[in-house]
Amino acid sequence: MKIICFGDSITRGYDVREGLGWVELCSAALPAYHMENHGIDGLSVQGLINYLESWCIDKSYEDDRYICIMCGTNDILQNRDSDYVYNKLIKAATIAGEKGHVIMGLETQIDSEMDGLNHVVVDVNRRLQEYAREHGLRTIDFYTVLHEADQIGQIVFAGEVHPNERGYRLMAYKALETFTRL
Repeated sequence: MKIICFGDSITRGYDVREGLGWVELCSAALPAYHMENHGIDGLSVQGLINYLESWCIDKSYEDDRYICIMCGTNDILQNRDSDYVYNKLIKAATIAGEKGHVIMGLETQIDSEMDGLNHVVVDVNRRLQEYAREHGLRTIDFYTVLHEADQIGQIVFAGEVHPNERGYRLMAYKALETFTRL
């Protein structure tokens, strides 16, 4: 089983020591799986498309390959609207789907509703869930797991966007719910 994760700094594990990001925690919990982290700090959704196109060039479809994509926060922070982010993510999912099964990671909240942008995250995530349901794709709801922890007073963010160690652990637990059922 191969799980290849693409995304931005939240996928990479920004703001915590190496090995404590959600992808690495999942990898440690699933030693029989081959996991790769292709998270890139500052990645935009167009950058994700470009990176996937390059990565896919020499790959054929593999039935035991799962490609998890989560991206969009950087675009939202640059005031891109939900239509832009959603449409680019659907294009990324289409590209990834030519090489394996797609898992859509739902983007985490923008803590403290910075500049009123969290509503864009919520809208993109809602639309991605609908798309995934219609197309038989799996999702990992990172948004809800961190939002609910935040609502009961747990400190799960290191700043406005990036989770802290507790936040990444919660993300890993949520991802493992999906990964262990593949």
